Amino acid sequence: MQKFCSKSCKSRYWYLKQNYRKDVVKDSTEEKVEKQKAKVETMSLSGIGNAVVGTVVVEGVKHILTSPENKPATKKDIQDLRALIFGRYLPVNNTGKDSMGRSPFYDVETGDVVFLFHS
Repeated sequence: MQKFCSKSCKSRYWYLKQNYRKDVVKDSTEEKVEKQKAKVETMSLSGIGNAVVGTVVVEGVKHILTSPENKPATKKDIQDLRALIFGRYLPVNNTGKDSMGRSPFYDVETGDVVFLFHS
């Protein structure tokens, strides 16, 4: 006859039973004595300082060891790239979008019509 509805219920029962045994200890007089609760750690100024110093060191090393082409783009980088692209490419207004939804642009440098995604 099945005692538990599922394996997770069976595991939970065993876990609770084990923790109950750890919390209650019998001494020589057979009295139940509760274990002392764990000390709760408090935040200290030295701990905060250590965390700040550690973060600064890690970020500094990461900045030094990461090559410029692998660094993340900033908002300014994206704006400059957009200005470069839309300075070189002029929109073509008398032609519709292609089958992939890209808009036509005239490439000033090559003299060709190219299709780009434009938001």
